[in-house]
Amino acid sequence: MFEGAFGSADYLQAGAAFEWPIAPRANGGVADLRVFTDASSSSAYTAHLMDKQRRDAFFVAFKADERFAFGYVWAQADFPWLGIWEENRSRRQAPWSGRALTRGMEFGVSPFPETRRQMVDRNSLFNTPTYRWMPAKGRITAEYWIIVRSTDTIPESLERPSGGAS
Repeated sequence: MFEGAFGSADYLQAGAAFEWPIAPRANGGVADLRVFTDASSSSAYTAHLMDKQRRDAFFVAFKADERFAFGYVWAQADFPWLGIWEENRSRRQAPWSGRALTRGMEFGVSPFPETRRQMVDRNSLFNTPTYRWMPAKGRITAEYWIIVRSTDTIPESLERPSGGAS
């Protein structure tokens, strides 16, 4: 979990390690991160190391009343971290203006929203680097896929489309 304050209505225990999907709440108890909070105002950021045993990592978002699921699939080695953040009517400044109801999922090479200096100083978390250097004039190529489907249930996993790079 993010180690400091993420917003004015944080409800998860800062800096806590936990096993997906159950995270400790700041005031005791636990939260199931598969379900968006029903609090009138909240903010949170959690960092997730994707499964190193799998070639691909993924996340799924599901809207039951619309029978709609979408998600992304990517090579775990390219982007080992997934950050999940939420802003639920807690930030009064623009562009949020106290009205936003948002959950974002960001996959990348760093677990936290922090400066490059902080990433380098941290170096690693759970034996996994928290940044990547690219040499001057270097080039890195990565692929990822968005998957969209109509479904009655939350997909347990997503796979890269057939024909996707190996």
